[in-house]
Amino acid sequence: MRGNIVYMAIAAIAGIAAGYAWSSVSLLFIVLYAIFLFARKRRLFLFSIMTICVFYMYIVYIDRHNETQLSSRMTLFSIRFVAPVAMDGDQLKAMVEVRKKEKLQLIYYVKSAQEKQQLSSLLAPGTVCTVKGTLERPALPRNPNAFDYRRYLRFRHIHWILQPQSISPQHCRRMSPTLYEWLLLLREKGLHVIETHFPAETVGIVQALLYGERTELDESLLEGYQKLGLIHLLAISGLHVTLLVGAAFSILIRFITKETATIILLIFLPIYIVLTGASPSVIRASFTAMLFLCANYRKMMLSPLDALSVTLMVMLLFDPYMLWDVGFQLSFIVSFALILSSPMIMSYHSAVFRLFFTTAIAQLSALPFLLYYFFEVSLWSLPLNVIFVPLYSFMILPLAVASLVAYYVHPLFSAPFMWLLQKIIIISSDVVALFSSNHSLSLILGKPSFFFLVCYAVAILVAFVQMERKRYFSLGWVVLVIALHAFSPYIDRYGEVVLLDVGQGDCIYIELPYRKGVYLIDTGGALPRQRQPWQERKREWDVGKDVVVPFLKAKGVRYIDKLIATHGDVDHIGAAEEIIHHLSVKQLVIGKGKTKNAIQEKLVQLAKQKNMEVVQISKGDRWTAGGISFYVLHPFSTYRDDNNHSIVLYAKFGGLSWLLTGDLEEAGEMELINAFPQLKVDVLKVAHHGSDTSTTALFLEKVQPKIALISVGKHNRYGHPSPDVIERLRKRNVIILRTDRHGAIRFIYSKKRGTFFVMLP
Repeated sequence: MRGNIVYMAIAAIAGIAAGYAWSSVSLLFIVLYAIFLFARKRRLFLFSIMTICVFYMYIVYIDRHNETQLSSRMTLFSIRFVAPVAMDGDQLKAMVEVRKKEKLQLIYYVKSAQEKQQLSSLLAPGTVCTVKGTLERPALPRNPNAFDYRRYLRFRHIHWILQPQSISPQHCRRMSPTLYEWLLLLREKGLHVIETHFPAETVGIVQALLYGERTELDESLLEGYQKLGLIHLLAISGLHVTLLVGAAFSILIRFITKETATIILLIFLPIYIVLTGASPSVIRASFTAMLFLCANYRKMMLSPLDALSVTLMVMLLFDPYMLWDVGFQLSFIVSFALILSSPMIMSYHSAVFRLFFTTAIAQLSALPFLLYYFFEVSLWSLPLNVIFVPLYSFMILPLAVASLVAYYVHPLFSAPFMWLLQKIIIISSDVVALFSSNHSLSLILGKPSFFFLVCYAVAILVAFVQMERKRYFSLGWVVLVIALHAFSPYIDRYGEVVLLDVGQGDCIYIELPYRKGVYLIDTGGALPRQRQPWQERKREWDVGKDVVVPFLKAKGVRYIDKLIATHGDVDHIGAAEEIIHHLSVKQLVIGKGKTKNAIQEKLVQLAKQKNMEVVQISKGDRWTAGGISFYVLHPFSTYRDDNNHSIVLYAKFGGLSWLLTGDLEEAGEMELINAFPQLKVDVLKVAHHGSDTSTTALFLEKVQPKIALISVGKHNRYGHPSPDVIERLRKRNVIILRTDRHGAIRFIYSKKRGTFFVMLP
């Protein structure tokens, strides 16, 4: 079986994938794989089919039993904290256990600075509390290609979010921690030592390298590493584990026998997995190292491919849901690619060439996964990895380890190591900031369809086979697939209108067929909140960064032809700055006339700095693109306030006439129907989030909409939409679609027809 266990690993993956989501694709893959094995590896045919069946039945069993035993009616809970508590500003998050060992995600909003201090010192793994609260289901994704938080928690056997009314120290007590909880407490102490005694510039990176913890990393720096394809350096990988195990083994054998050193490392590695956060990459690297140590101890030969294959199957037996973890996928696909390509890599005598090809193979094998999850790749990724991989492996990581070990011996001994580490990290962080912010060269391709995923897989496989024969022209096939992927929206005959769910705000995405135009009408934006210093969070939710930009990148949008700011309210254009920083915008469109709105004035200044064209429009203007005309019906030359200065657009998509009204109020609506008495529409974007200051009975009588779209935040503080507005619409039998109940609302259309879709049932 030497060198053939990989076929069993592939069978295990196929069995789990088919068992969780049976489809014609999974059936086709299993049939083709069985035919391949029968033709080429007949000895393995029966073993592989049995492996598929075993893992298929295993995931079916696990998934059927992955259900809650709790009820939403429950209000009193005895909870045990089983993981470190994350305190960010006034928000406390933790994983807790209740009866029958069911896990819950706890979210609590601290009410005072004193309470925050009390809970920070009290709550830790092993603490048991009695609380009153409510259970809520985790949220489903509310926008296309958004993160599925419910599935994420379900894969961790969590079905509810617990929101306590309060957490009283009088109702909490420290229990004797389990071994696992004790290790977590030890990890927290190690993180605290780094946070309080290392130079500030080094804390986040040292914690990431030694403990797999990124919470202290500067947000902009973390985003820069992500954008440049360097984020894997801040995860504990196989190279880190190999260096640490190799160094530890070399030191130990100077004092004890090899056998004793092996046993010590075999005991230490499971502990190391817990101390470093137990991410898939850490588990893979540590378990693979344990297999090699065991093989060496028993004087057995074990190939790297077999070790990796066994590790994969053991990890999937431990947790079959891990197959859908992006860290698991990237860790194994890159490792498999490097092992299979190792003869070709080692054929080069130059260390520089070996490093270059190692990096290139890792980047190439990860490409489809990076595009599927992050929608873009940086052209700087390959050259910067060639520089940063050895920098981190042979300078930053050893210095981080030396600094921590020296500190535990005596704080004075660590000073020179910390000083040098600080200088190197400052320089490397400056380089990352330079390339990610000003010269990122990011290639936004969008989320690949299943067809393109298959094309990438085939092209990369062909490239690897040909590279082993020193035929590098085959990389052209990968470049061709990238080009086709980038060009695909321009041959798509369907257009799309999406009313994004941005909470209490407006954001409408319009894409014309064949991508003849991409328009964004408003951007959404968080309404300002007054917070005290103790309530400030390291990472605030941002509608631009967390909703609109990922949506646009998933669509493969590289350029926005028109960013239309209907008016200057923060809930309409508050996220515009974030979008301009992440994507190219050709034209900023605003209403004609002078305005004293500070937000809009700041946006105009930013547009000029970015050399964007700023266009002012008013009633009577129009433009045509892709055979579709957009008519500007408002604003008029005079106005009374920002809402009644909103840009109002009329257009036809998919055989329906649309009226997009911004925050127009009653006075503006009267101006509109007086100026256009024959105005009739099929689809009305209800003004001002359904406020009772708009959408009057007279206005509805004149425009006679069939479908009303309302962009409104769930449980918003204003009580929008007004019950009176809903009643007016229902009296006229208007179909109502609203983002608070339906999530994003999509309209896919061709020349004369289209269909509405909603994200939530």
